[in-house]
Amino acid sequence: MSTAVTTTTWRVGNLATPTVDLTVPYAHEGRNRLLIREWQRQGGDWLPAPRLVLPRHSEGAYRARIRKQELLDLSVEDQYSDAIAGSTGGPGGHHEDLIVTHVTLSGEWLFSSGSQEARVGAGMLCVRRNGEPWDFEVARGTRAVALLLPASEIRFPARTRALTAEQNSPAATLLLAQLRLWTELADGLGAAASRSARNATLELFRGFVKDQVIDDAEFAPALVRAAMDYIESRLLADADLNPQVIATALNVSVRTLYRAFGRDSTTSVMEYLRRRRLEGARTDLQATSLTVSEIAARWHFADSSHFVKAYKKRYSETPTTSRQQAAVRPDRRS
Repeated sequence: MSTAVTTTTWRVGNLATPTVDLTVPYAHEGRNRLLIREWQRQGGDWLPAPRLVLPRHSEGAYRARIRKQELLDLSVEDQYSDAIAGSTGGPGGHHEDLIVTHVTLSGEWLFSSGSQEARVGAGMLCVRRNGEPWDFEVARGTRAVALLLPASEIRFPARTRALTAEQNSPAATLLLAQLRLWTELADGLGAAASRSARNATLELFRGFVKDQVIDDAEFAPALVRAAMDYIESRLLADADLNPQVIATALNVSVRTLYRAFGRDSTTSVMEYLRRRRLEGARTDLQATSLTVSEIAARWHFADSSHFVKAYKKRYSETPTTSRQQAAVRPDRRS
């Protein structure tokens, strides 16, 4: 995982930018009501509070500080929070009409919704569609920058509710560099330059999202076919054939390769590779006099015992049984 981004990398707003700055004793009996009341007093409608629940401790205080900078119809929040839990999104909920990206600089966020979970530590970022409800937990001393975009501007992938990526991935690096520069220069930009910066940020965001998932119904089948063709060409020649090798050869990421197989095939890329090698080994058993050990080595199984186990699992019989049933002549070799 990449290292944490230094807190000096981001400067959201200036000293005059409205800020929510809270300190609530953990031992206070009405700590949750006190927290929300003070947040609403400071933030109002401009920076609304999500639903929050503070843990109970006998000593110490919860501290949170959020500074928001509006960039036309986009906004950026510089967030610091101690340990807390809460919920956001969902119909009529907090930021329901937004696509929310958390760029974690230190600490950790944990987002969960149903069976889906996204853990976002330092050096990671997470993009969420907030139209669905999310629960979250924040670790003590967590610093993050949140980018809030209108959901109407982003074609979020179907069946995908959250994306995570390392901040130093190429597409993420380009997006974050643009966003940092815009937040630094925003106060001095005119209307035309601000609109151009806004459009450039959205375009880079769309590119980042597309880089993380496959949302093209035609691309996934083509990629699966290309991967299968490459596997066929390297079955015997490459003992180290694996998803990383295949993805590199096809100029896509391993994640993209996995997602293509998950969308367009009931078989994973490794399952397909293993199946094709077992089918090749079965042909050798029935048409050659190579020994079981020789066949296992030829088709790049770790050893004959692993080969026998995999073969029996697929064909419900041992390699020896298959050979006996085929009655192969001793002089027939590949």
